[in-house]
Amino acid sequence: MNYTLIELKTLTKKISNKIKVGTVIYLKGELGTGKTTTIKLLIENLCKKYKKKKPLVTSPTFNIVQYYLINKQMVIAHYDLYRLKKSSDINNIGLYDLEDKMVSIIEWPEIIKKKHKNRIEIKLKYTKINNERNISVKYFKSIKR
Repeated sequence: MNYTLIELKTLTKKISNKIKVGTVIYLKGELGTGKTTTIKLLIENLCKKYKKKKPLVTSPTFNIVQYYLINKQMVIAHYDLYRLKKSSDINNIGLYDLEDKMVSIIEWPEIIKKKHKNRIEIKLKYTKINNERNISVKYFKSIKR
């Protein structure tokens, strides 16, 4: 389905309501399709829900991971796997170490061979209309639509 930025805000609010500790979100799409914007909106929705100040959300392309404290029980780990060359590099960044104790949001997850069972996959694609994106959302395992 195609979404404008305003419609994306509504979509991310719905997805945010399904996020709990242990949730893993994969974001797929070409450069510039809005992966980081989508993550920013997800994190802002969670901050609003838990009455937390909105953080500055940027893509951790060089750091590979950035953490956001939402409340005492919820930490978000925002991964950007764009620079990783081999799937074995994932073992060095702790992607699986604390997955059940935080929310993991992962840009460029295509390199992951061992897919997380409880996950949400969001795919973003360009459309012919400049300010719209085609977005599909799939829920896996125990995450309900």
